[in-house]
Amino acid sequence: MSIPSLFFRTAILLAIAGILLGIFMGINQDFRLAHMHAHLNLLGWVSFFIFGGYYALAPQAAAGVLPKVHYTLCLIGLLVFMSGLSGIALGNDLALAPLAAIGSLLLLLGFLVFAVIIFRTRIAPKAAA
Repeated sequence: MSIPSLFFRTAILLAIAGILLGIFMGINQDFRLAHMHAHLNLLGWVSFFIFGGYYALAPQAAAGVLPKVHYTLCLIGLLVFMSGLSGIALGNDLALAPLAAIGSLLLLLGFLVFAVIIFRTRIAPKAAA
């Protein structure tokens, strides 16, 4: 599967998860997971879709191992971060707070890898029509 497709498919699954979480909170009138809902939508749906869009627009950026590292760090980081954030929100902050910190650092590493990919990619200007 191509890197853009991987990011796009993951993005839509994360969007669905975020929407379902929002519906669950609304039905139960329990909004303790609102921070998780917001982060899941922004870091999951929005970021992963933007990553996929960049790789689709600059296919040469998707070559090599770095885009796979980028995807792996961001996905694992997001899942670990969400676990920690949910634990904190539900009152189990002492046990799961380290997961939020570890997940945040993994996400940061993923974004730094993406920065390297962006800065190393040369995009040729399109010729005037």
